[in-house]
Amino acid sequence: MKRTFLSTSLALAVAGCLGTGAALAQYSAPVATPPTPAATPDAPKSPIASQVVAPSKTESGPSAFAKLDTKHRGYVSSEDVSQLQGFNFKNADKNSDGKLDAAEFNAAWVIYSGHA
Repeated sequence: MKRTFLSTSLALAVAGCLGTGAALAQYSAPVATPPTPAATPDAPKSPIASQVVAPSKTESGPSAFAKLDTKHRGYVSSEDVSQLQGFNFKNADKNSDGKLDAAEFNAAWVIYSGHA
């Protein structure tokens, strides 16, 4: 009787392991999806969101400067004004430091836009 009990217990244990293995084989883990850009606070909402909107020639110099100085550094770079077709950064950069402060930009804006 002891031997029958042992054999039965062993058979049940093996069957349980096999059943668990079969169940696990059918299980597929949920696929982790990366967070959407909207869920990540520092990520731009779209590729266009990271681009600067070019100021209109009808805007004032200070308004245009504020639009282009999106990082609030107090100056604009040649990259910042690259979308302004016909804007001459090199001539505007009077002290040749590679950036335009507000005064340099405003003087160049008058020439570029045709008004102050």
